[in-house]
Amino acid sequence: MRRSSPTSAPALLAAGFALLALCACGSDDPPDSSGAGGAGGSPSAEGGGGAAPDQGTACSEPTPVPCEDEVFQQMSLQSTVASGEIRSEPDGDGFRSFVDATAGGAFSADPDAYVYARFTDGGLEKVEISDEDALGSMGWDIAFRRYVVRINSGHSGPSCVTAARLPGTPDYDALTEVPADPRLRRDEYFTDSCDLIPDGSGMGAPATALSSYWTYPGCVQMTGLVYVVALADGRRLKLTVTHFYNEEVQAQCQETGTVPMGDNGSANLQIRWAFLP
Repeated sequence: MRRSSPTSAPALLAAGFALLALCACGSDDPPDSSGAGGAGGSPSAEGGGGAAPDQGTACSEPTPVPCEDEVFQQMSLQSTVASGEIRSEPDGDGFRSFVDATAGGAFSADPDAYVYARFTDGGLEKVEISDEDALGSMGWDIAFRRYVVRINSGHSGPSCVTAARLPGTPDYDALTEVPADPRLRRDEYFTDSCDLIPDGSGMGAPATALSSYWTYPGCVQMTGLVYVVALADGRRLKLTVTHFYNEEVQAQCQETGTVPMGDNGSANLQIRWAFLP
């Protein structure tokens, strides 16, 4: 496998990560953007890079990750395990999970590894694994670093976890079963020639299957979108991301499109999710 140090990733991509990290702390403004696909509008109705919908079938054997070397380098993946923790508390029939996705701080151009996790009956459980090992492991479902959320399929990992952004603005609490024929898709955000497909923000962020959970009017604002996620064991769940900042700062971001300078709790994500029958 041809892998160089993550610090050898293209300078433009590293600069993009650094700039967006600055924006997350409210200290600098990115180019104006709109829409709900990451910071700049999703290229597809499913909420990511326009990959063909997947049927969300279960799987038990790993599939090689396409463009694995390019994924490792261009995504600034690491060979160490992230220190960020995850905790969950009951929330109706499901959970509210709190994820430390700070990844070494907002100003890091060479961030820590992603925080990996799996969905269990007891809550969202951290998986102690590095980015490098995660590319060959089916033992995780979802991963977090700053504003980027990945699922274990396609260019993110060898499993078959898929996700679908539900159309419109469905009520998370009212969703009690899997909608008919959700347009599930794998986490595919590189082209056949192994070029990164950006989310439209202009910052080099990947167009993952869940990238439309946020938009950027001047801060990381939640879109309120609801997703169905299909796991490798065939179970399905509903999911929505409610916070990137702490409670007070997120409320300000939602109302004004701005956040205060300094410590605002950025990249401490809150996620509501529940298994569906």
